[in-house]
Amino acid sequence: MANFIVCCDLYAHRPSQKALDDHLGKLAAKRGRIQDNVWWVEYTGSAANLRDQLLTILRDDDRLFVAECSEAAWFNLLVDNGALAAAWKDAA
Repeated sequence: MANFIVCCDLYAHRPSQKALDDHLGKLAAKRGRIQDNVWWVEYTGSAANLRDQLLTILRDDDRLFVAECSEAAWFNLLVDNGALAAAWKDAA
């Protein structure tokens, strides 16, 4: 499995951040919203596969960026820093 960073600007009330959280939960067992519009996701497919899965719930005016990430450093995220560090290490 690979680690991905997903950045998404949602310009309407649908989907909501919660809806995107829920959708990512169906796609990946390990994931977390690390900033307001940024998610970390452990996913078995490619960045393009993950993008395509997310496009199924996004609107035409939303913005989406998906990148595979092999290394990261962080401070004071929305998810527990220790839990993310353990998950990141396990996925590497």
